[in-house]
Amino acid sequence: MSLFKRKATINEETLIKLIRKLEKTFVAKDIDKLTDMFHPDHRDMSFLNHFSLMMTFQIYNVESQLLNFEILEQSEQEAAFTYTRKHMYTCVNEADENDNTNNITSFYVQVQAEGRNIWVTRYQKYSEVFLDGKGDRLPDAKSVVPARADYFENMERFLPAFTLENLLPVTYTMYNGSEMLMYTSAEEIYAYNTKETFTIDYYEEMEAPSIADHTATYLQSNEIEFGEVLAQEKNYCIVETKVRKKGCLQHEIVLSISAADGFYMMRYVKDDNDNLIEPDRRKEWVKQMLAATSYI
Repeated sequence: MSLFKRKATINEETLIKLIRKLEKTFVAKDIDKLTDMFHPDHRDMSFLNHFSLMMTFQIYNVESQLLNFEILEQSEQEAAFTYTRKHMYTCVNEADENDNTNNITSFYVQVQAEGRNIWVTRYQKYSEVFLDGKGDRLPDAKSVVPARADYFENMERFLPAFTLENLLPVTYTMYNGSEMLMYTSAEEIYAYNTKETFTIDYYEEMEAPSIADHTATYLQSNEIEFGEVLAQEKNYCIVETKVRKKGCLQHEIVLSISAADGFYMMRYVKDDNDNLIEPDRRKEWVKQMLAATSYI
C-alpha cells in the first residue's frame, strides 16, 4: 500500500462534496473550519468576517438546503461554478423576533487544487431573494430589496408601466451613488449567465450635459453592429442596439430618463445566441417604455 496520498483533482463529485461541506460547516457554526476551506491568500473576503459570522451564529440557528449547482469552467486543477442554497434562520432566543433573514442566495465560486487540498479562492454572491417565515418569496420586488436600499422608491414608480409576468426579480445591487434592480425569466432565476433580463438602473447624476449627448456617447462607445434611436425628447430617449459579445448577438432596448430626482436606464436584453427579440415582443417593450415616461 502506498504511503503517499494522491494529489487532489477537481471533478463534479469533489465540487459538490466541497459545497456540502461548506454549508454543513456554516450550519455547525464552526468559524475556524469554515475559514480553513478558503485559500490562505483569500481569507480577507467579506464572507469570512469573523465578527459578522460570530454575531450571526450567536443570534440564529440555520438550516441549509442546496437548490442548484452548475459548472461553468473546469480542469483537474481549477474550476468556476455556481451554486444556490436556501437558508432558514431561527432565533436562538425564541423571544426574539425573526426579521425576515431567510433567503435564497446564489454564489459564483472559484476553486484551486494544491497538493492534497482543494481551496476556495473566490466566493461571490450574485443574487439574493428574501423569504418569509414559511420560506416563500416576499411579494414582488420586495423579495430582493434590502432594508438599506436608498433609491428603490425612486425606481418603484416606473414599475406599473411594465408587464412582467414571465420575469421575476432576482437581485438588487447597490453601488456608490447608484442602485440596480434586475429581473430575469422564471427558468433562469438561479443562472449566472442569463439569456433574458430586464433591469432598472438608478444613478444620482447623469454623466452627460443632456439626454441627447448621453445617447450619442452611448451609441459611439458600444461596439455595436446596429444602433437606432426609436424615440427621443428632451428628458428621455429609447434606443435599440445589437452588440456582438463572445460570439453571441445581444439585442437590447434601452430607455434613458433624466428626471428631477436622478438618472435612470431601463433595459430589456435578449442574449440568446442570435435569437433576437421577437417583433411583437419588441413592439410591446417599446410601448411599455413610452408609457414609463409618463411617470417622470
